[in-house]
Amino acid sequence: MTNVFRFSTVALVVAMFMGQAAPALAQSNGSNGADDVKITHYNDWEVRCPKSGPAQDDCEMTQLINGPDGNKPIMRVVMGYPPQIDTAAMIFILPLGTRLAPGVQLSIDGDQPRRFPFQICLEQGCRADFPIENDLLAKMKRGTKANVTIVGPKGDQIDLAISLSGFTDANSAIAK
Repeated sequence: MTNVFRFSTVALVVAMFMGQAAPALAQSNGSNGADDVKITHYNDWEVRCPKSGPAQDDCEMTQLINGPDGNKPIMRVVMGYPPQIDTAAMIFILPLGTRLAPGVQLSIDGDQPRRFPFQICLEQGCRADFPIENDLLAKMKRGTKANVTIVGPKGDQIDLAISLSGFTDANSAIAK
């Protein structure tokens, strides 16, 4: 399988998975439907599972990240195990106005950043969806802090800290 075909296939599968993540964003913002979701906290992460149906199959872990000023949420991180692929997938949902061409950079405990492209912008925000390879997952389990770097509407670099406290336990709760 060529790398282009593999990437396109993975991008499509992750986009399908995002159909499940969008309701989680809406539910966290106070819309109806929150009663249908069981929420369990693992330090800075929460695991959201539907109250009906196979519990683990549709579970996802999520964290809401405040902006650099610390006062209001600017990003949602969602991770889950879509049935179409053999690995975890992560989604960053960022505000409209984020510059798309630079993509999103993710580093764990100050290591070399990995760049991921944005796929789409919708009403909820702009999404960067990507599969989590085993080496990245292992780093996140061992790590204490992840850093996401984006470029704002004025061309300014914005660094957002993601806590990895509770990541391993939350991942264990949703892993297949």
